[in-house]
Amino acid sequence: MLANHIKTIRGRILNTLFTELKRRNIFRVAGVYAVVGWILMQVAALLENSLNLPAWFDTVITAALLIGFPIALLMAWAFEMTPQGVKRTENVADGESITGQTGRKLDYSILGGLVLVAALVVGSRFMPQKMAAPEVPVVIVQAQADDTDEKQSIAVMPFEDFSSAKDQEYFANGISEELLNVLARIDGLRVSSRTSSFAFKERNASTKEIAEALNVKHILEGSIRKSGATLRITAQLIDTANDEHMWSETYDRPLTAENIFAVQDEIAAAIVAELKGRLSIGTIDEADRTASLEALELYLRAREQMQLRLPDTLNTAVAGYKQVIALDPEFAPAYAGLAVTYLLMRDYTNTSEEEAIRLAKPFVARALELAPNSAEALTAAASLALSENKTQDVLDFTKRAIAANPNYGLAYHRQGLAYGGLGEPEKALASFEEALDLDPLSAVLLLNVGVYQGRLGNQAAARATHEKNIKYNPNSPQGYAMIGEMKYENGDYAGAHTLFKDVQALNPELQSTRNSLRGIYVDAGLFDLAVTYAQTPDEKGALLVMRGDLEAARKIVKDDPDKASFTAILLGDTAVGYSEMRKQASQFNFVAYPVSQEFAGFMVTLAVVFQEQADSDGQILIDKLNVYFAEKTPADFINGDVLFGAGLLNVANGKPEQALPWFERMADVGYAWAGIENVSIPGMEALRQYPKWLEIEKRLNANAAKHRALIEAQLKNPKPNWVKNE
Repeated sequence: MLANHIKTIRGRILNTLFTELKRRNIFRVAGVYAVVGWILMQVAALLENSLNLPAWFDTVITAALLIGFPIALLMAWAFEMTPQGVKRTENVADGESITGQTGRKLDYSILGGLVLVAALVVGSRFMPQKMAAPEVPVVIVQAQADDTDEKQSIAVMPFEDFSSAKDQEYFANGISEELLNVLARIDGLRVSSRTSSFAFKERNASTKEIAEALNVKHILEGSIRKSGATLRITAQLIDTANDEHMWSETYDRPLTAENIFAVQDEIAAAIVAELKGRLSIGTIDEADRTASLEALELYLRAREQMQLRLPDTLNTAVAGYKQVIALDPEFAPAYAGLAVTYLLMRDYTNTSEEEAIRLAKPFVARALELAPNSAEALTAAASLALSENKTQDVLDFTKRAIAANPNYGLAYHRQGLAYGGLGEPEKALASFEEALDLDPLSAVLLLNVGVYQGRLGNQAAARATHEKNIKYNPNSPQGYAMIGEMKYENGDYAGAHTLFKDVQALNPELQSTRNSLRGIYVDAGLFDLAVTYAQTPDEKGALLVMRGDLEAARKIVKDDPDKASFTAILLGDTAVGYSEMRKQASQFNFVAYPVSQEFAGFMVTLAVVFQEQADSDGQILIDKLNVYFAEKTPADFINGDVLFGAGLLNVANGKPEQALPWFERMADVGYAWAGIENVSIPGMEALRQYPKWLEIEKRLNANAAKHRALIEAQLKNPKPNWVKNE
């Protein structure tokens, strides 16, 4: 009985509550709110795409609508419309209530909203749909011809990470770079390389500034947002001439590797359709892609670490690439990336060249096996051939790589290095400039262009290029190092030392900087410091000669003559030194090299050694050098190595007295040579009969003492970031 009575009371209460909810139009308000809210969410998504609003815009609108829903219901319960306006429900007399009229209006609103929703849903089925990209992109041709013959150009800026935790920067960078690689396959489109585009990542640069620096007509920018198993990629194409948005799109997809590649292909197809001119997308080898999302993410992380070119990041890259290969043994870019990383470790870590080659070789072979026509795999093979001094192979591989992808700047770079090795500096510079056109802010390319400008005698252009490198790459060592070399060559030892120590702070294991510091310390007579940077037998032997420990130097030559050829020459033993110098001359074609300030001193040494050993190339070199110096005087130079070479050339020509003004100029410009009295390069013994030469030797030692004092003062009060010499 009691239970039935409770049930009856509960039923009456619920019935009364339901009746009151209907009377107060709560259900109708909920219906209107749901319909209007859905429409507002569609409008928010549309505005986000068309106005290029941040990816969180529609999320904020949806959250606001959800928060507002219970508030709207509470307001409908607590307040009521009357002929006198809005009143609290409890204050409305029975005769004043018009809830019935309000309810009918709400019904009409719901019906109108539902009609609009139906129209949107049905209409969308008949509107053109964006087709999913095929697994291998088809060739797409834009019929409209361009008004100009100038090549279309684009830069892909690093996409922004709009993920809530802001922990997907590597993924955003990787998507940008993968998209760049897809665009690079578009025939007729010049794509600025990653290094230059990403240089603007932390800068608040305008579209105009970016366009001028990268020399491009268009910019592609965008964002990514990962949320659970969902990925959103937003991209927009900008015309740099007027800063107008030509196209934009947002892609919401389940997070899979296949969908990531599909979106990249769709963006590339859209860009082809937007840009004027006949552009086509080349096919992409299946071996260049992976179906594993985990492998793709690890690959993007490893590649980003490799590009930083620091000892720790290169080791991290090696581990990452190995994980990728374990997950997807058919993914060719991982093998190519691992091989290139090993070869980079030769220059940026203490890894020897022999070890780097041994480690890289099997991965180059596997990359070529999987993707024989991939520009990335072919350029990795060129890098290996370069390390093995197989110059013609380098040219063959780079030619194929450029044919496969004319936008692959690294292939032009390797080609330039090969031409440099063949003694063709003009061709080398042309290749480096081709690469620089694709990657205008690359620290490595600016370094090479500046070096070869100097080798071809354009010192002003070389300095301007190195200064540009410092401007755009303030955290990269290359620009500082080359300005340091120029200071060093021109007698500013303390200034050069400061720059080299700054560079060493950026990467303590950078071999070129260690060599430069060793050279300065030897010249200035800081032998105890120099020995910490001497690694090879030749480096240790040369140091011993300058120090005056000639017996120890001779022992090094005796124990390892092939690796101590320069030490042998300093000791006057040209027979031992000749074989190695002959090998180098043949390998790098120094005899065919044009004479320049950079190589003049070395070429004279080569010439006198060859002459001593009755090698006919010695006279060929001497004749070329005589032509170079014929119209020049000591006053034309401040580079000590060039001045020494010109003096030694006069000795080789049988004119030792005419050599003395050149040597005297060395002392005048501040050139230092601690321990020069211990050196017996061919021709120097003949000079020692002249009191003037003995005076010059003393002055060169005095210059060394002066520079030594300045450098010691710097080291007593080092900059906080300087690496301690140990």
